[in-house]
Amino acid sequence: MLPDYKSDKERCIFFLKTYSCVDESGRRKYEDMLVDISNRKRESLEIDLADLEEFCLTIEGYENFPEIVQSNARRYASIFAEAADDIMPRRIFGISDEDDSFDVLMRQREQIGVEINASKNVSPELPDVLRRRFRVYFKPGTKIAVRTVRSIRAADIGHLVTFTGVCTRVGDVKPLLEVACLTCDGCGFEIYQV
Repeated sequence: MLPDYKSDKERCIFFLKTYSCVDESGRRKYEDMLVDISNRKRESLEIDLADLEEFCLTIEGYENFPEIVQSNARRYASIFAEAADDIMPRRIFGISDEDDSFDVLMRQREQIGVEINASKNVSPELPDVLRRRFRVYFKPGTKIAVRTVRSIRAADIGHLVTFTGVCTRVGDVKPLLEVACLTCDGCGFEIYQV
């Protein structure tokens, strides 16, 4: 059976909107994080898998959702990011708030895209990854077994794995291309490849 990512995204939205901390007066932990992200006070959305497990035990049909997330962590990090994008509150502007360079560049890109594509009847589409000002991280729960580096196998690719080890040597950091922007030198048209 193929995974239903649309319903999983709805589960993620429901979790982010409704999870309340039991020990801290019932505040909405992840809604508060989203408010901080939109107000530029945070740059990461840290999903605690212990919170997800606790939440899913109380809701019928969600029992195996934490295991699904752990078995395909990279895909579910992007699903949680999309869910957070959908429910992200609007930024609250203060007296001293100004647009930073990221805001200016995004506004210019969107304006250029509108101007170029107006005559071609093509809608400008910046990938969500370029608009996003945060990253999603999973914090492992207490039930996840800590393993050694030697015990990690090819079958663990894509899974969330917790391991211990001692770093004895490091190498160069290799770049990771997440979004490629291909630009026409003649007209300035841009195509994004995610």
